[in-house]
Amino acid sequence: MGPYPTANYQAGYYPQQIDLAAVMRQVYLWLAMGLTVGFGVAFALGHQLRVELASGATIYDLQQESILFNPAVVIISLIAYLVLGFTLRPIIRRASIPLAATLYIVFTAVFGFMVASYFAIYDAGTIVAAFGVTAGMFAFMCLLGYSTQMDLSKLGAIFFMALIGLILASIVNFFLQSATLYWIVTYAGVVIFCGLTAYDTQAIRKMATAATMSGSPDSTARVALYGAFRLFLDFINLFLFILRILGGGRGGSRR
Repeated sequence: MGPYPTANYQAGYYPQQIDLAAVMRQVYLWLAMGLTVGFGVAFALGHQLRVELASGATIYDLQQESILFNPAVVIISLIAYLVLGFTLRPIIRRASIPLAATLYIVFTAVFGFMVASYFAIYDAGTIVAAFGVTAGMFAFMCLLGYSTQMDLSKLGAIFFMALIGLILASIVNFFLQSATLYWIVTYAGVVIFCGLTAYDTQAIRKMATAATMSGSPDSTARVALYGAFRLFLDFINLFLFILRILGGGRGGSRR
């Protein structure tokens, strides 16, 4: 049995009470809220870092004084991000909706904290351009995944294995520091998360269909939260890889 309610129905048959569009709107509303919180936190903290740099502080000073570079805080935020990332799905499945929604927002805020330094290192124009390109690519892949009649489940498995390879390659390059491997990983990341966006959208649509046919508002709310969580991960990873490309590498455009 899957994590969300299922329903037996013939292909092409949908009861009149189904409102798939309403559930998908909830998915994207939660996604928009998560992106607003995550990027809002990143922008606010990154702006503060830029102000301190403009006032004469050096990167070394910030590493010594800023909470964003405090080793204990960095480790705690990383652990919180990973724990929430791996446990949010079962939490959404079993916990109350308000608790699940709160933890989802906390997760997006932790993401914003972790990437705040990017908003100080990269030029504002580069960040805006990366966000715009990401939004356009993401919207196209969502539309493709939602509207296509092709079953993307097999492609999803391929992209998931590719993602594991991408993570391993990133770990290896942490030690090798190869510029060639760096760019291979970067462009591969764009392709992989574009594919995962389409796959996840189709999977979310199937879950939303089953949830609406169950007639349970609780089920549709859980699907909306879980769908937003999956798409949030796709969006932010796609954004970070595109930011690398438009920023010209690790350092990006510096002020």
